[in-house]
Amino acid sequence: MDSLKGKIVGSTKKIWYAPNKFESYGDEEIKAVENCLRNGWLAPGPITEQFEHEVAIIFGKKFAVMVNSGSSGNILALLIAGLKTGDEVITPACTFATTVAPIVQLGLIPIFCDVELGSYVPSVKQVIEKVSSRTKAFFLPNLIGSKPDWQGLKNELFMLGRRDIVLIEDSCDTITNTTITDIAVTSFYSSHIITAGGGGGMVMCNEKSQRDLALQYRDWGRMGTNTES
Repeated sequence: MDSLKGKIVGSTKKIWYAPNKFESYGDEEIKAVENCLRNGWLAPGPITEQFEHEVAIIFGKKFAVMVNSGSSGNILALLIAGLKTGDEVITPACTFATTVAPIVQLGLIPIFCDVELGSYVPSVKQVIEKVSSRTKAFFLPNLIGSKPDWQGLKNELFMLGRRDIVLIEDSCDTITNTTITDIAVTSFYSSHIITAGGGGGMVMCNEKSQRDLALQYRDWGRMGTNTES
């Protein structure tokens, strides 16, 4: 690590950060909120479902479930992935705490990998070298404008005969088209690309059974409003 200190200092990356009072809304958004209130919707309803549908398309997924935050979305992503207590989940040590916290909360074992200098996301090699017989998921963030080589990871897993490993994408920092992953999460926190009144998040998947399970977790056992086939 000492040998890398000079390189780290020389490879700093300027990150633009939006303050909490970043006003990216105008009359159109204000009118939309007013319409919701006048129509009596104080919980997920038709507009939420439309938003879910449109974000799912961006991420190349069939289904999406909106939640209160990206952090909650990360928990749901692991819950619907079919993982069991003691399963290993590979994730980078360089990430925000809400990528790692759900792994620990759910009794899974985080296996930390390193990241590439400059991109701050792990290379294919850095992830694959951590794979063991107990590995059941990769939970990797798209971080500060960079994202892992998901196609490269999928190719390596195919070569290893490990189709049982779930690819979960923590894309809370990013709105991106990634059709390769099995499950994706994004966030609408006030400093992120799309905001939703200061909070909100979404978990996306391709399996209806996973979507239904996410709805039940979100709505405490009820199916919620999203009951379309």
